[in-house]
Amino acid sequence: MDRPLPTLLFLIIGSLFPVFGQTAPNLEFATVSGDGNPTGNGPVTAATINFVKNTDNPTGTTFELYQPQLSATFTLTNQTYSNGVRLGWTGSAGALIYPLLNSAGAPANNNFTSAGATAGTGIQVTNNRGVNLTINAAALSGNATNGTYQMADLIISFNRPVSNPVLQIGGMGGFQGALGFTGGFDYISSNVPVSFSRLSGNGANFNVTSASVKNSATNPNATGTNSASGSLQINGQGITTLTLRISLRGDGNASSWTGADGITIGISTLESRLTITKAVNNQNPKSGTNVIFTLTAKNNGASNNTNVKITDLLPSGYTFISASTATGTYNSSSGIWNIGNLNDGASAVLEITAKVNYSGNYTNTAGISGDITDPDSSDNTSSSTPNVQTVCYEDKNTASAGINSKFGITTLQRAGASTWPGIRNSAHLVLESNTKGLVITRIPKASLGNITHPVEGMMVYDLTDKCLTMYADGIWSCFSTPSCP
Repeated sequence: MDRPLPTLLFLIIGSLFPVFGQTAPNLEFATVSGDGNPTGNGPVTAATINFVKNTDNPTGTTFELYQPQLSATFTLTNQTYSNGVRLGWTGSAGALIYPLLNSAGAPANNNFTSAGATAGTGIQVTNNRGVNLTINAAALSGNATNGTYQMADLIISFNRPVSNPVLQIGGMGGFQGALGFTGGFDYISSNVPVSFSRLSGNGANFNVTSASVKNSATNPNATGTNSASGSLQINGQGITTLTLRISLRGDGNASSWTGADGITIGISTLESRLTITKAVNNQNPKSGTNVIFTLTAKNNGASNNTNVKITDLLPSGYTFISASTATGTYNSSSGIWNIGNLNDGASAVLEITAKVNYSGNYTNTAGISGDITDPDSSDNTSSSTPNVQTVCYEDKNTASAGINSKFGITTLQRAGASTWPGIRNSAHLVLESNTKGLVITRIPKASLGNITHPVEGMMVYDLTDKCLTMYADGIWSCFSTPSCP
């Protein structure tokens, strides 16, 4: 029976990888038509296994092909003894390279834990598989049977980086006659720093430290409590290679070595391909008008993702007006859209309404991230750059005749004429002269700050720079060249 996990250990495990209370798809070692995994016997010194997607982890076993394909290659190197360790072997004859997890040591389902599941769940020993690794005890002939011997190195390499993969190890332990013996693994190296943590096992003899996995039974056996089966997590981000040293330990209860220890090694892991796309409702807006940016975040699987965030801080070419989303919250100051959980196949939409400023950077870029490794970062950002039409005045009204102007001052003797000033449509005040000018408020540049509450569109004459000055987008700008403020 499994030993109950201490509360502190459970809390540590829970912080290492997401624990979902619902279906949590992941990638596992199993078989499905067209997976390309080995179906024959060994012995061999290398084998490549392609992961398949478990769509209803942790309670189900519905497997399907997964793209982009993730694979793990197991390679034996640095053999200390001739015919010491092989894949797909019994020690004397060929065996399946990729058997079921219950082919060694008769472990139970609850000995194992899959990635994304609570301890003791997610693996079915009659459906999930592992690589058959056989350590040949007979190769130690002539050595004392109460020692521990280095046998070979096992290199596990992934075709792309993975984070926090879970190893399922089944059936450490064997016996021949009176001699008990067991294989074990010690950490040697990896491309990034890693450590081990025990998730579940068939008892206390499945012993995991930060750098080793052993059967600690005094008298190891192939089955029962003196065998060792269970799951451990390899804690590390971006793992591509992991090298383990394989050893064999005897209990000394016989004078010579015979037999072999057959072990199965499976792996499960989480991946989540996040994408973000951005669109704008008007690709050719005018300055001073509003545009709506639509952001669509999607999780293309295989796994549910947590702490999903999109960063979209509006650049200087826009002023934030409002935001709308049914999923999470958007902070216009930080530019962070906090989605939270985004499950396999799910998507979320955010609309940002912004005013187009008269000048600035008009390229709006959004980026997406989450807690789980993304196998393809090429679609983690998306940009939109509208072709802004920078204008200071609206085009003349051509849609309607407009409203007649009611008030005017003229030196051209038009006062009282039936068509003036009404003919100058849609104005509050009409001024007309060929001998007089309009004098507006005149003020030195240094005194502009005395206008304590300027409003958009306010104009004065700058006595210092000798120009008409307009207040727009929070600043006073001088019309010294034919352009917008």
